[in-house]
Amino acid sequence: MELWLILAILAFTSYATSISIDKYLMSHKYGILRTNTLKMFFDGAILLIIGLLFFDLNFSSNVLFWSIPLGIIYSLAGIVYFTALKLKDVEQVIPTWQSLGILLLFIFSIIIFNEFVTLFNYLGVALILVGVYMILSKTGFQMPVLDKGFCIILAVVFLDVTYALLVKYLVSSISPITLAIMMYFVATLVLVVYNFSFNKKVKIIDSTSKTLKILVAAFFGAMGTLLIYSALSIGNASKIYPISGLQCVFIFIIASIFLKEKFYLHRLAGTIAVVFGIFLVSI
Repeated sequence: MELWLILAILAFTSYATSISIDKYLMSHKYGILRTNTLKMFFDGAILLIIGLLFFDLNFSSNVLFWSIPLGIIYSLAGIVYFTALKLKDVEQVIPTWQSLGILLLFIFSIIIFNEFVTLFNYLGVALILVGVYMILSKTGFQMPVLDKGFCIILAVVFLDVTYALLVKYLVSSISPITLAIMMYFVATLVLVVYNFSFNKKVKIIDSTSKTLKILVAAFFGAMGTLLIYSALSIGNASKIYPISGLQCVFIFIIASIFLKEKFYLHRLAGTIAVVFGIFLVSI
């Protein structure tokens, strides 16, 4: 198994753990944007500590320059995503967002970075798309309604794809951990400004137990970002980004076992499709 594949699998496993903790926090009425702001700060702080202990950090002007648009795009994607959740049911938002994002990243990675792919890779991506949609949807396949909410979902996809492609471009010349640290701190600043500008009831998390849970979620999120940045620095984006379908598999497993969410047979079929699709993408 190649190093980029190992890093990508570990990255999306870590992301899945972080997202599962996020789902728990949201189900217990944690403020979404306030929680996400604190989490972004913790992400940056955790990676900064790791960087100071184990890496040779170099915060050059080039890193500072590129981390600004990267952090802005990343934070805006989160803000628009939460807006979409207010307008449409989560079961409509997430399947469309995830599957469309994977498809566009695969296509644009081939076009922009001139990456070589085989017929097996195309078949693998098709299976991952089908599997992701089945895992994330309670009702199986359902055509999205073309309304305002769907347009906002498309905006989230555009921001996510732009962010992901920019990361792939930058990690070829910038240390992954240095870029991730600065991206998270810029994203934190953007979210702080947004919160104080549009949310008059902003307040600091008032519970130590809540803060600790956010810190744990941030640790797994930070590790996921470091691992995926590292994978992109040595592997092809057209192979790495479709593996994000594995994230949905882990979330499904964690939610079924630990969060006691209802089990659906079509989600199991989707899981099998994703796993086989990832095998085809990786060869």
